[in-house]
Amino acid sequence: MRVHVVGGGPAGLYFAYLMRRAGRAREVVAFEQNPPDVTFGFGVVLSGRALGFVAEGDEALVAALQPLMESWSDQHIVHRNETVVIDGSAYGAIERIALLEVLQRACREAGVELRFGTRVNAAEIADCDVLVGADGANSALRDAHADRFGTRVTDLGNFFAWYGVARPFPAHTLSFIRPAEGAFCGHHYRYGPDISTFVAETDAAGWFTSGLADLDEDGRRALLERLFAETLGGQKLISNHSAWRRWRLVRNDRWHAGNMVLIGDALRTAHPSIGSGTRLAMEDAIALWRAFADAPTVPAAFASFEAQRRPVREKLDRAAERSIAWFEAMDKKMALPPYEFAHDYLLRTGVMTPERLAREAPGFMQRHAASAGI
Repeated sequence: MRVHVVGGGPAGLYFAYLMRRAGRAREVVAFEQNPPDVTFGFGVVLSGRALGFVAEGDEALVAALQPLMESWSDQHIVHRNETVVIDGSAYGAIERIALLEVLQRACREAGVELRFGTRVNAAEIADCDVLVGADGANSALRDAHADRFGTRVTDLGNFFAWYGVARPFPAHTLSFIRPAEGAFCGHHYRYGPDISTFVAETDAAGWFTSGLADLDEDGRRALLERLFAETLGGQKLISNHSAWRRWRLVRNDRWHAGNMVLIGDALRTAHPSIGSGTRLAMEDAIALWRAFADAPTVPAAFASFEAQRRPVREKLDRAAERSIAWFEAMDKKMALPPYEFAHDYLLRTGVMTPERLAREAPGFMQRHAASAGI
């Protein structure tokens, strides 16, 4: 079997590695338009549960990642300058380029051919048994065959940008602020001993009221530094192609067409508040790899992959849509006092129930009850 993978991110590299390591393909080639040492963004976060999923593909890979990761056991929600601690969760984060380097090394050792600095045309590499689109939310492979996949793209209301900051936050944190300029949220977590990811988000009203819509990139960064000065501890935001854009939902009615199949953000995007897109992408890679274990043909493998994975992704899609709606209404939600606000946030998707929250975060629930005088 000959396998071509478009995209050298975590999903594409992990699938290529698993297929070649298991001997399910005599030829696996991964094509990536950027050089091997270039990536956009900063750190990626993986929950303890996510690492467990990744380990289902290869425990040795997770063992190689763990020394490079920062870890913590709480989530923090900051509202009205009060930090609400949510216990009961395990998280880890790693520099995105470090994750890619581990995956690249594993691919080479397994015999995957990596072609970097290569922008491909889908027709040029279609001469294979399996063509995997793992090239992200702006997938060129998917867009070239949007009618065959039934691609639907929806731009949402909120705006965001991905920055870094030289400040190591103690936990995965959501910092909400409501200055005169509008409602803002900072999603931030450390991925190294002295550096963190900082994703800034605002609703549509905040985008225009604050003047972000009229500023250039430097002006936007300066405004965020002023608004989040206390959160950032006076540190400057670090840009790495940190362009502001709307959250975008990508959906595909059909997951495969002919010899082509989509995984990761090329298939379906998700809001980061329901979990790492990296985790979902790598889970897709594992599911597709497993589908080739027993399927007698490529079409059968594709059908098995979709049958097993679609219910999971659709459940997450529903959760993501509810989470997105919550963030788009965060201005009104911020009228709630800190513990009630955090409680409302944690229950926003319907996946977490009060009963489950009481089991998994008993400390938070006790403090929440005390704050409400219960």
